[in-house]
Amino acid sequence: MSEDKSNIEILESGTPEEKIELLYSLAESDLDDKSIKAISELLKDDDKGVRNAASMQMINFALPQFATYVVQFVPSPDISVRNLAGEVLLKLGSNSVDAMIQFEHQDDDDTLKFLIDILGLIGDQRAALFVMGVLSESENDNVILACIEALGNLRYESSVDVLMLFYDRNELFKPTTVEALGKIGSRTALDFLVAKFPVEDDITQYSILESLGNLGDMETFFFLLEQVNTVTGPLILPLITSISQLKDRYNLDIPYDNRMKSLLMYTITEGTLEHRKIAFNMIETFEDKDILFTSLNLLGEDYELDEMIKTKLFGTCEYIYFEIARVINSKPRNIRNVLNMFQQTIVYVNEYQIPINVPMLELRGITQAMSGLLNDPDEEVRRASMEILFTIDPETALLFIDSMVADENTWNRIRLVELIEQLPMEAVEASLQKLAKDEDEMVRDRATFVYNYKTNNVSANSN
Repeated sequence: MSEDKSNIEILESGTPEEKIELLYSLAESDLDDKSIKAISELLKDDDKGVRNAASMQMINFALPQFATYVVQFVPSPDISVRNLAGEVLLKLGSNSVDAMIQFEHQDDDDTLKFLIDILGLIGDQRAALFVMGVLSESENDNVILACIEALGNLRYESSVDVLMLFYDRNELFKPTTVEALGKIGSRTALDFLVAKFPVEDDITQYSILESLGNLGDMETFFFLLEQVNTVTGPLILPLITSISQLKDRYNLDIPYDNRMKSLLMYTITEGTLEHRKIAFNMIETFEDKDILFTSLNLLGEDYELDEMIKTKLFGTCEYIYFEIARVINSKPRNIRNVLNMFQQTIVYVNEYQIPINVPMLELRGITQAMSGLLNDPDEEVRRASMEILFTIDPETALLFIDSMVADENTWNRIRLVELIEQLPMEAVEASLQKLAKDEDEMVRDRATFVYNYKTNNVSANSN
C-alpha cells in the first residue's frame, strides 16, 4: 500500500486491492466520522470484493454511526446496493434502529416498507411506536402489511386491538394479521381468532389454524380436535401441526381413530418434510398396513425422518416381516433404502433376540420378493437381496446361487464368497469351483482360499 496516501484517499480513489487491504487493517480507533462515511460509501463501489469487505467490516465494528450513512442507500435504484444496505442494517441490529426510525424517507412507500421489514426482523421494541404511527397514517396496502407483520415480529401486545380492527378492513390483510396475532399471543387475540374461524374462507382459516398452535391453550386443543371431523384438503396440514404443538405442550393424548389416521396419512403424503415429521411423531405404532407401507416408501428422503421411521419400525419388528414383501413387490423408487431398513431390522431382531413368529407362507413371500431382485439393474439392490436371502433362508438362497455367481459386479461376487463360507461344503462346492475360475483375480483368490480351507477341514474331519 502506498505510504503517501491517507486512509480517506485510499478509500475514495485507491485500487480495489488497496481498499480491501486497508479495510481489513483498520481498528476501531482509526474510525473518525470521515472514515465511517468513506467506508459506508464503498457499498456503491464497482468492485464486488470491495463492497463485501466494506459490509463485513461495518458489521464487525457494529457502530451505530455506520447505520446513519448506510440507511441513505436504501432508496437506491440499484437493487444490489439497496439489498446490501439492508443486510448491513439487519446485521447491525439494535445499533441501526434509531437511524432507520429517523430517516427521512420522503413519503417513498417502497423505502418505508423496506425499513419496516428490517425493523420487524431485528425485533427491537424501540421500533414499535414508530411502526404503529406508520400503520395509523399509511394508505398503502404494502406498507400496512409490512407494519402488521412487523408488529407480530416485535410481539407488541399493545397493538392487538389495532390489529383486530385492520383484520376486518381488507381481505388482503387477514392472513398477515392472523399470523401477527398468533405471534403476539394474548388471550384477547386467541378468543378473537377462534370466533372468526367458522366464518372465514379457506386461506384465512389456514392462517388461523397455523397460529393456534403457538397461541392456544388446553381449551384450544379440544377446539382443534372438533375440527378433525370437518376439515379437509390443505387445511389438514396446519390443523395437525397445531394439534401436535398443543399435545406436546400440555402432555395430552390424541384419539387415534380412522378419521385421525386419515388426516395423518394425508399429512404424510401431501405435506412438506416438516409436516411429515410432525405426523410421524404423532403416530404411536406402525401396526397398520397403510402407515407402514407409506413410511417405507419415504425412506431416504431425509436422515432425521429416516431415524423417526426406524424408531417406530423397531417397535413393531414382527409386523415388518408380514408387510415387507408387499412393499418390495410394489417396486418402490427407494427400494435400496427399503432393503437397507429391512436388513437393519433383521440385525436388531437377532441382537435383541426378539421373537418373530412368521408363518412359512409369509417367509416364502419374502424369499420370492428377494429372489426377484437378484437381476435388478442396481448392484446395491442385488447385493442387499442376496444378503437377506442367505440370512433368513440359506436353503432357498442356494436355489438362486447361479444368478449370484454370474453377477456382473466384482464386489457382489466377493460378498457371495463371504456369505457361503459358513455353509456346508457339499452345498457350495460347485459354486466355489466356478468362483475360483472367475475372471477377476480378487474373486479367484478369495474363492480359492475358501475352497482350500473348507476342503482341508473336510479332510481333517474325515480322518
